Parts: sequence; C-alpha cells; structure tokens
Amino acid sequence: MDQLTLYNQILQLSPPWFTTKVDLIADQELVLVTVSYSEGTRFLCPKCSEVCDQYDTRKRRWRHLDTCQYKTFIEAEVPRVICPNHGCLTLQVPWALEQARYTKVFENTVLKWIQEASILALSRRFRLSWTAINGILKRGVQRGLERPRRYKCAHLSVDETCIGANRDFITILSNHEGQVLAVEDGRSSESLLRCFKRIPIHFLNKVKTISMDMSPAYQKAVRIRFKRRADKLIAFDHFHVTKKLTETLHQVRKAEVRSMPNIDQLYLHKTRYHWLRNGQKLTLKKLEQLESQKTYLHDTATTWFFKEKAREIWQGHRQLGARKAWKQWISLAGDTDIVPLIAVASMIEEKLKGILTAMKYGVSNARAEAINNKIKAMARRAYGFRNRERYKAAIMFYLGRLAMDA
Repeated sequence: MDQLTLYNQILQLSPPWFTTKVDLIADQELVLVTVSYSEGTRFLCPKCSEVCDQYDTRKRRWRHLDTCQYKTFIEAEVPRVICPNHGCLTLQVPWALEQARYTKVFENTVLKWIQEASILALSRRFRLSWTAINGILKRGVQRGLERPRRYKCAHLSVDETCIGANRDFITILSNHEGQVLAVEDGRSSESLLRCFKRIPIHFLNKVKTISMDMSPAYQKAVRIRFKRRADKLIAFDHFHVTKKLTETLHQVRKAEVRSMPNIDQLYLHKTRYHWLRNGQKLTLKKLEQLESQKTYLHDTATTWFFKEKAREIWQGHRQLGARKAWKQWISLAGDTDIVPLIAVASMIEEKLKGILTAMKYGVSNARAEAINNKIKAMARRAYGFRNRERYKAAIMFYLGRLAMDA
C-alpha cells in the first residue's frame, strides 16, 4: 500500500475526495497531508442540497492525530459554491466540523482523554493550549445538548452548589441515577424554572417526585411549573429534617449546660457528641453515660428522645401508619415547654406532605449531594475555572452523560 492510499484509509476519504500529497517537514517535526477533489465535481448546497457550480476555493488546515512523533495536519482547498437561493456558501468537508480547526477523529480522541486525565496532562500529551482543549470540550457539550436524548425523570433532585470565593451559586437538576439534566445560574425559583424548560414537556409529565431541601424558592418553582400536581411531587430530604432536629438538640443542650455550675459543666461537656450521634449506634457504655445525665439535663434528654423517635418513624414506616405516627410525634412535641423543639414540630407539620412523599417512594437528596461532592472534586482537580460558563460546561461534560462525538 502506498502512502497516498494509506492516508485515504486513515482519513476515511471517499469520492470525490482523495489524498494528493504527503510531505514530511523534518525541521518542524510535522507531516502535511494534502487532500483534493476530482476536477469538474459539482457539489450540493449545504442548506438546500441543490446541485451548484463552484465559485472559488479557500485554503484551510486542520490538526489531525500525530503520525508517530510528528504533528499531522490536513490541508485542502475547500470549494465555495454559488447557490441561486442562498448565495455563496462554503462546503462542509467530511473529516471536520464547520469552522473547526481539528479533525473529527482528533476532537473525539481529546474528548475521551479529558475523562481520564487532567487538562495539564492533556495539554502536554497533545501539545495543545488550555484554551484549545476548553474549546473542544465546549463544542462537545454543545453537540450533546443539541442532540435528542431520553430523560429519565421519574424521580428528580434539585440542589444548589457554590462555585467560587464570591459565593456565587448555581442550581443543579439531576435524576435518581445521578445524571445531571440541567444547570442554571443562581438558586432562585427562576433558576429552577429555567432548568425545567430545558427538559421536553412529555418527559416532565412522567415526574413522580422532586426531592429538595427546605428551600422556599425551589418549592415555589415546582408549584409554578406543576400547578395542582406540585404538592404530590415535592419530597423533603431526610438528611435536612434530621439536621434540623440535631441542631435543635445541640441548641437545647448548650443552653441547659450553661445554666449548671462550672464544675458540672466540665463533666457534662465531655458527652456533647454522644447526644448528637445516632442512638442506635452508641455503645452500651455511652448509653449509660447519657442515662446518668438525664436527671440534670431534662430538656436535653427530652429533645434527644424526640430526635430518636423521629428517626424510628422514618426508618420503620413507608406509607401505612406514617402520617398517624408523625401526627402523634408533632402533638407530643408541641405539649413540651421546650421552645426550639416546638418550632421544629411546627416546621415538620408544615412540611409533612413532602416528608410523607419522600417516605412513600424512598427518595432523598443523597445522589444530589454525591453530585455536589464530585463537582467540588472536579474543581479541585482543575485548580478552578476561569468563569462560570466553563464551570457549567465542565459539569455537563463529566456528569451529563451526553453523546458528544463529532
């Protein structure tokens, strides 16, 4: 096989395109492959596909994968055609995308390696600038977003993440499989509504739950978008309910310990973390220590009891009996004279429908929080991003599961 036929096969050229020359420029460590087309060929208009006459040509060059240790470039005189309907237009060559400076094979290879290596390592390996690599990534993400795709929307999660030292936030909408479906600026109701607009309506109609924290903004967005269905869809994450109960217990314990004599405070302070942990995971010795302190820390012990009962309700029920158990919990907590606990009981009563929805379907924001951790790790690995748009593009590239091949 001669070198021209070899490069015809490598570049997957088909008539009327063919390789006419291969030059080795040793001092520049460069291989230049010249591609041409059959003389007298008439081309189709890129817009209407009508057969048109050639108007003129423009010389262009594209970077291809290296030939051994040498950089390889494809060079060709790209024809422009004159169309009676659309005027003078440049043809699309088969080995590269419109306006791209790299071949399709080169861009696809870079996209695969971005998943495996850092930008710095990729820059050294392919001898590209960071800006060039970012351009390839951005075009890949854009192609993936423009292509039709199926959205699995039965159980959605929404969460916000901070993307910089200036406390800028973005809203991330993901599904139960950990796939990011949309990313928008801010953490307002408008941010989530813009996320919903990126998903075709026939997929949104299949939504069963939307898991979130206690954010009023996100609740408002769901009610605006889904109207009457909203109350059946909103599911409040178990973690945030437990967190609120734990914070309340910590607040009550601190206030009660401070009312004790100084010598007793030192002893009581040693067990502060025992109260905050999951009671089911405490050793017998730690449980005995808490039991011995209940006489002195009455309000703390009462709040701890309600915290543990709330955990038992969440773990022991799914649908049947859950509402009754929560109603009883709320009633008993409201009868205490512990103001922070009464406030939490009121909050749970207000959010009870969303809590019951989360229990019914067994959903939470765990995957959304895992996505947040992956985003933070991605940012640390990249040593930050120049701007918000690059940050969002990187999130969709790594976590959007897009079809980005050129």
